[in-house]
Amino acid sequence: MDSAIKLKHKIASADNFIAQGKYLHAIQLYERMLVEFPQNQEVYYNLAQLYELSGNFNSSFNLLSKYLESNPNDVDMQLYYGQLLFKHEEWERAIEVFTKLVPEEKPLSQYFLGHAYLMIRDLEMSRISFLSFISLDADRELVFEAFVRLAKIELEMKDFEQALKYAKQSEIFFSSNWELYFIYANCYLQLGMDAHAITAIEKAIKLNPQPSELYELAGKIYLRTGDNTRAESNFKKYIELNESVSSETYSQLADACFKAKKIDSALDYYELALKIDPGNKSALMGVQNIHRNKKSSVSKDA
Repeated sequence: MDSAIKLKHKIASADNFIAQGKYLHAIQLYERMLVEFPQNQEVYYNLAQLYELSGNFNSSFNLLSKYLESNPNDVDMQLYYGQLLFKHEEWERAIEVFTKLVPEEKPLSQYFLGHAYLMIRDLEMSRISFLSFISLDADRELVFEAFVRLAKIELEMKDFEQALKYAKQSEIFFSSNWELYFIYANCYLQLGMDAHAITAIEKAIKLNPQPSELYELAGKIYLRTGDNTRAESNFKKYIELNESVSSETYSQLADACFKAKKIDSALDYYELALKIDPGNKSALMGVQNIHRNKKSSVSKDA
């Protein structure tokens, strides 16, 4: 029997096992095929997928690594291996694989590189990779995502003007994404453009009311603009959606209550903030102000 036909029949038999959920049988069959057809890409690819499907991730990684040692020019398998490592959060190893690929041949490698570098907090290399991906006139939807990531990187690096520019470039590709308006709101808040910040955060919440971080940012914006009632309600919504809340957030909620003349509530929240972080200067100052005001009121009454 011709070897190609023989291989086709064996793969069909393995597929039959897979359809029945008999992964171990399929793996054993593919491992035998590997001995018989040691350079066949399809056998390596299918066996790697089966190892992953059965939860044997290291076997999948080792198999693909072994194949690529003998076939270093197989860019499709290189990309697949990198994506598999990326999927399982093997960031350093994924970076090592993706950097072997020529960007012009596999533009997608640059997109994954950008994300992998972002996950290990190498913001500069992440930025370079995302910009490289965009320059290669790649997939429209992924270009939108790349611009959003670039905007987030600039936010972290506190270059709010540049973050705003990247956000506006992403809007060309997709204008109805909550994350985009969340970035806008963040940028506008940092740049002192409060009215724009309010419009952006309200649009983000309208597009997707689920993410808790929207309410925390909304609370900060309203607190800054003096709308203490809305600041209070948004901070409370954020706290309601999170099990772990920072001392800073409780302190800001306390500030909103204090400014709205809800003194007892303000004191409670300042004390909560100090319970989490006894060194929170804003909360310490808030408690001191409340006690000072109370003493002043007692003295006047006397």
